[in-house]
Amino acid sequence: MTSTATLSRRMDVRPVNLVRSHAPDVLDYTLFLSGIWLACGLAISLRLLGPFFVVIPVGACLAYAVLSQTIPPRLLSVYTAFCLLIALLSRYRLMPESWQVHFLQEAVIRQIVPIVGFFAVAWASKAYFRRRLMNGNPFWGAAVFLFLSLVVGPAVMYQQSVQYQGASPAATTLILYGSLINSIAIAVFFITGSIFLTNDWRRYGGILLILGFALVSPLVQFKVLAVTIAIILSGVPGRLTVAALAAAVTAAYAVGLNFVPQTFALDPNSGIRLAFISDALASVADTYGIGIGFGKESVRWRYEIPGFVDFTFLPDTRNITHARMLEILSTGIHNSFFQALLRTGVIGFILIVSAILAAFPPRRLPCGVRNHASVVFFTIFLAMFVNPVLESPIQIVGIAFAYGYLIALRASARAEN
Repeated sequence: MTSTATLSRRMDVRPVNLVRSHAPDVLDYTLFLSGIWLACGLAISLRLLGPFFVVIPVGACLAYAVLSQTIPPRLLSVYTAFCLLIALLSRYRLMPESWQVHFLQEAVIRQIVPIVGFFAVAWASKAYFRRRLMNGNPFWGAAVFLFLSLVVGPAVMYQQSVQYQGASPAATTLILYGSLINSIAIAVFFITGSIFLTNDWRRYGGILLILGFALVSPLVQFKVLAVTIAIILSGVPGRLTVAALAAAVTAAYAVGLNFVPQTFALDPNSGIRLAFISDALASVADTYGIGIGFGKESVRWRYEIPGFVDFTFLPDTRNITHARMLEILSTGIHNSFFQALLRTGVIGFILIVSAILAAFPPRRLPCGVRNHASVVFFTIFLAMFVNPVLESPIQIVGIAFAYGYLIALRASARAEN
């Protein structure tokens, strides 16, 4: 097997040689890459697939993982199995009650599919990267991924007139360069690979791209990610940087929960997110740490924040269709860790946190590989902490792709010792 040190050196080999020597096989193209490329090329418009999402990329990735005979990520497997158990109990209304007032059996399936999808893509990604790492080039085909993610995806969204919070389609395209949807998360994986693992024009081009995204998009999450990359480039160890920043973000939320009205006054978006989490914690307390299960809503229909006019977050149920109701019940609280706590209780929360921590890059990796892996890990953490990753098809593919790489990297590092 190729060592991780050799991997670090081989990042400087010219792409044309890598393509000729270590190109993927038919199985890679038909079952794995096709689904990932589809997610990159459609970006947010991946929603157009509808139920077909279960077939591609989820079903195709699951088939690829099984045929590759790769062991699935163990802790993520346990978490997924536990979620399926909770979903079964939810189907028969055996989970405890809290403040939630609506339930649909169809919502149980809708809410569990993204979790299973995350597991399938992560498992397939681990299988793919195990082979790529053995060949010494996990970044094969970077140009294709980047073209689909940064050119085709935004073009499709613009053509579909996708709008973000009322912005025009053109403005939305620029805003979403700073999001962590599937296409951008995968692009960041390859861009940061060039930043930390090459010493030619690709490194400086990658830095300019990250800086450009941070400047054109108002989304704070990407600015935090850009600052993280800058800190690591300045010489601070990657593992230490991301551990400190992850702890700081978590602490900020913990403090903010005590000042929801004040936060709402400064930034309504941040304030309402804290209100979501506060209600989730209340439900966990109501259910004695068991969780509410699937099929129910995660957020209240109306929020009463002291000092402000009542905030109506969801429409009147008397004026919406069954399909719209199903969609509303699957609205997440924009934090996948607390979402897991809400639905699957303390046990589920411990399992998902453990599964993510299992991807933290080991110390024994070469410096460049370790720093890149640290940025990838922080991308996963940041996306899951401020977005509904495990509830949204437009994010699970990209984040699971990155997660599978980190798990494969750890496995490769273990095999060398």
